[in-house]
Amino acid sequence: MRFSDFSTPKFENGGIFSSKGGWIHSVRMIDTYELILVTRGTIYLEENGVRHTLQPNDYILLHPDTIHGGFRVSQEAVTFYWLHFHSEESYPFPFTGTAPQPEIMIQNARQLLQIHHSPIYPKSTVDHMMYVLLAELLTQRHQKKPQNALALQTLEYIRAHAYHPLTAAEVAENMGYHPDYLSRVLKAYCKTTLNGEIIRQRLSRAKYYLQTTNFTAARIAAELGYEDANLFEKFFSYHMGITPTAYRNSFSDLHTNHQ
Repeated sequence: MRFSDFSTPKFENGGIFSSKGGWIHSVRMIDTYELILVTRGTIYLEENGVRHTLQPNDYILLHPDTIHGGFRVSQEAVTFYWLHFHSEESYPFPFTGTAPQPEIMIQNARQLLQIHHSPIYPKSTVDHMMYVLLAELLTQRHQKKPQNALALQTLEYIRAHAYHPLTAAEVAENMGYHPDYLSRVLKAYCKTTLNGEIIRQRLSRAKYYLQTTNFTAARIAAELGYEDANLFEKFFSYHMGITPTAYRNSFSDLHTNHQ
């Protein structure tokens, strides 16, 4: 399935839904696709008799003219993006999974919604943004894992420990290899270096917090293991070319519908 062959979808509407708990999705049938990207809590959805339990970073593409709805109440707080669009393409059923890089999906979704609510963009722009979002989804969905056990183990170790300031030496020591050797393995199978992957994973966590929470910079710094918020701000600003506050503000002008 080559996305380059697909036609541009027609975006209809969308937003961010938030509930403090005790919520269940209504049972209905609509004439559009609906893409749901979960950022908080657990959502229980059934589509055409198939049940799905969705947690943060999970997505589901609900199909048009198909009955879907909740099959269990979400007792905890939930937040998710919802995007309705028309498409000439036929997507497989069921269409669900976990986004390996959810911060990119969220960033694209927020940009799409900002454009949708802005009067200065041509109407077709939001359709093209929906295309970009779906292209990113399909790219991540078909992203191949490196065919090397050590590379996979190293990536998983970094992912699991990216909540504190990792160093290449620390990762290498825990994996039982020299840092230079691990970097060569990652370069060969993942097109990245050991230091590069550590930075990418930590930036990914930081962007996720900035996009999906109201945590202060000091709270995010603590979540990432920094004793000093200034160190986190310097790290983020150096690699992103923008401060954490400016990054968050660039996605802040969005309406959230609450239950």
